[in-house]
Amino acid sequence: MSKLLEINSLLNPFFTNFNQLKILNIKIHFQFYPMNQTNTVFIISLSIILFGYLLKRKNIISEQEGKTISKFLMHSTFPALTFVTMVRVKMELNLLLLPVIAFCFSLLTMYSAKYLFKSQEKQLRALLIMGCGGFNLGLFAYPLIEGIWGQEGMVYAAMFDTGNAFAVFGLVYGTGVFMSEGSVHIPKKENVKKALLKIMTLLPFQAILVGIFINLTKIELPEIVMNVLDVLAKGNKVIVLLIMGIYLNFSIPKEIFKKAINVLLIRYFWGLLLGFLFFYFLPFEQLYKSVLLIVLIVPVGMTLLPFSDELGYDTKTAGVLVNLSMLISFAMMWGLVVCLGL
Repeated sequence: MSKLLEINSLLNPFFTNFNQLKILNIKIHFQFYPMNQTNTVFIISLSIILFGYLLKRKNIISEQEGKTISKFLMHSTFPALTFVTMVRVKMELNLLLLPVIAFCFSLLTMYSAKYLFKSQEKQLRALLIMGCGGFNLGLFAYPLIEGIWGQEGMVYAAMFDTGNAFAVFGLVYGTGVFMSEGSVHIPKKENVKKALLKIMTLLPFQAILVGIFINLTKIELPEIVMNVLDVLAKGNKVIVLLIMGIYLNFSIPKEIFKKAINVLLIRYFWGLLLGFLFFYFLPFEQLYKSVLLIVLIVPVGMTLLPFSDELGYDTKTAGVLVNLSMLISFAMMWGLVVCLGL
């Protein structure tokens, strides 16, 4: 939209009124071209991420403190966002496909990694297989998806994330426990019980389930409750982007980079292949297919870091996988959304 800036007021000493100015046909036009909404979302997001990174570089906040902020987010703004999203969504049968796709995708990528990394020593092989499964939606994709597609897009992302929760704690964590050095002393039944307990005690996961229940049963919550949750939910976006910046690390050793790139090739190969197949052939609405294409190229889950630390795997390699995939996924998401007009 163009904006016409008339300079009559600036020339008042020389012209008695605007009509005189019109007679002389003296007008100055300043053309403002509004930035594409998608580019605006990504530029603002990138700016906040870099601000978070700058805070870390200036020692104003440490990565350890970033973990504390993450913990706060996972128990406040994040569950509030998933809850209000699921309460207000129009429930449709095709939504049930999303958690199935999320779980099966991790199953496929981890199974591929099992054979591609069979020559690696057991501990490294386990970590690389774990890196192929699970997605970082809550601490990466949510603010971007919400910024581009709003609450409607968040519905599909949240449903996808329910399947991702089972993949992260069932497949990824389960594999880590099973292949760790201490696994021989832990019964398989105990591992399964531990993984299920972790899933069911996740506050965001509980928020999704409760939100779906309230939606289906048509329970009316007090307006004040929803208003409070809305305020919390709105705070999620900025906090997530700052955390991404705090965790960001551009220092990647060459020997670790070579290991990490193979994991990312598996993830992005299957992500793009399946994403485009779904995008062009699924008989669903455009927004459904657009969000699905994007969530399939989301980075390695942040949970890989605490899992590696807990189970005695190489945390440096885990950190490189998380950081490198964040940089690549951000660029790929931006490119896909702009080029395909999503």
